[in-house]
Amino acid sequence: MGCCPFLVCLSYNGRAQGMIAAMKFARDQVNSRYLIEAYEAGCIHIGNAEFRHNLLLMPEKLCDPWALQAVQDLSEKHLSLLAAYQPDIVLLGSGERQLFPHPSVFAPLMQAGIGYEVMPTHAACRTYNILLAEDRRVLAALIL
Repeated sequence: MGCCPFLVCLSYNGRAQGMIAAMKFARDQVNSRYLIEAYEAGCIHIGNAEFRHNLLLMPEKLCDPWALQAVQDLSEKHLSLLAAYQPDIVLLGSGERQLFPHPSVFAPLMQAGIGYEVMPTHAACRTYNILLAEDRRVLAALIL
């Protein structure tokens, strides 16, 4: 096993900003059937399946679809449900751009001692795979 468990291949749309159009992940050795194989705007590939809606992803479970429509709709109730899974960390993929919900909605995670990070969905996909390779109890809440 090399020093980096995943090789990330980036595709750019040619604009000066260098926006990510698609990413394909190369797998090393991960013992979960819920490894993210690829991400592109509006679509996540997990195994041989393609998902075009919001979902919750854990090393041992896939909740498909996740009823949340947008990061602005996120509430304490949603995060209380996530805390019930008892992850070490929750990764909130907020869509194509990093959007932060109001800090008060994270109270259930803070009260349960669960860490959380908010990032664009493509970054949450990469981070999920890295934490999965480290055998961490990670929950990715992914908004497409």
